[in-house]
Amino acid sequence: MTHTILFRDISPSLGTRDLGAKIRLNIIEKIETNEKVYLDFEGVDVVTNSFAHECFSKLKDKVTLDVFKAKIAFLNTNDFVQRVIISAM
Repeated sequence: MTHTILFRDISPSLGTRDLGAKIRLNIIEKIETNEKVYLDFEGVDVVTNSFAHECFSKLKDKVTLDVFKAKIAFLNTNDFVQRVIISAM
């Protein structure tokens, strides 16, 4: 079973640490109940460093690297969003 989180349904601009923490908890919940979790950034223009750190860096610290690689896939990241996420990791 897979699950896709559509970030465009949350906001086209992902900026706060609070939002990053909330989404991180949601991703952890989905990882526990699905084989694969797709993080779809179609329609998202901006991701701040604060959001990315709170969501993705702390997520990587919470689950093992093997679980992160096996269960999480990033989709439709534009160049800017991709650079911010990579920088946070």
